[in-house]
Amino acid sequence: MTELPVVSSETLTACTPAELIELIIEHADRTPRNVIDECAQRGEQILPVLAPFAQANDLLENETPGHWWLRFHMVMILGLIPGETAGLLLVEFIRGMCREEDENHQDWLAGYWPALMRNKPPSVIALVRDISVDKEIDWYMRTNMMAAVLNDAYQQGGPTLEGVLDWAAGFITNEAEDWDFRCSTANDLLNYPRDHHRPLVEALTSEKHGLAAFFSEKDINQAYARGTDGPDSDTFSDPWKFYNSEEIEKRQQRWQEEDRLQQEYWLEESDSDRDDVDDSPKTDFNDASVHEPFQREMPKVGRNEPCPCGSGKKYKKCCLGLVEE
Repeated sequence: MTELPVVSSETLTACTPAELIELIIEHADRTPRNVIDECAQRGEQILPVLAPFAQANDLLENETPGHWWLRFHMVMILGLIPGETAGLLLVEFIRGMCREEDENHQDWLAGYWPALMRNKPPSVIALVRDISVDKEIDWYMRTNMMAAVLNDAYQQGGPTLEGVLDWAAGFITNEAEDWDFRCSTANDLLNYPRDHHRPLVEALTSEKHGLAAFFSEKDINQAYARGTDGPDSDTFSDPWKFYNSEEIEKRQQRWQEEDRLQQEYWLEESDSDRDDVDDSPKTDFNDASVHEPFQREMPKVGRNEPCPCGSGKKYKKCCLGLVEE
């Protein structure tokens, strides 16, 4: 068992906002939940400290793993803080992720956005909606924003929900739109089945490339037979499960195994390079470059990224889950 950090409530109460940030940097992906909750409870006091990390990436050109995780935790904290200011910082971070093509953070946060935006006002949701229609942004992040917009409309219900569903349906038939974005939007609409949208969704099933190859008539029939509204069960309703002790422990075990495999591979490559040079002097096996332990410079890609099999599902909910089960 990995020894997990414990931070007492007395220690947290005595910390300044800047000291709380230092705790997060120190503990990286092992940061306890009570540290995150304390930051969120500080509300307006913590926002000015978090703001620089939501903005320009050049502040962290030489970031450590702790600083990388700080930005992830910042999003989780901002998701707990209600109101416009926290929401605007989230939007700024999202735009920065897209601009810098920060796929690592995108993957780790994929699927969480409906929950992270749940307590944000209409002014923020309007900006999220703008991102979902921005063709300068990759279809996958647009899909994440679309899910957040639909979830917000679902919470409101009534005419608001119907209007947003009809708006989203317009993208399905727009041939000028990204194909995978169209298919993903159609898949989202199956969570809110409406009879007048069904022909639009069915028209995509004749295509057999991209996400459409995994979008079948059977899926449509099942959605309409179910007939109920609600976000996809694959969407994380509680992103903060990330801080459960068992989740932290599983990550540490995974990191250790991946590091072990990476180190073995690196050593094998070193041996192979030496074998390829017949006349060279023998390598000194006391050389620090050979025996230096493998160190992860950055976190591995998140398990929330699209599965390599092309299903359109997140890796952790598709092939990775089959392997682990």
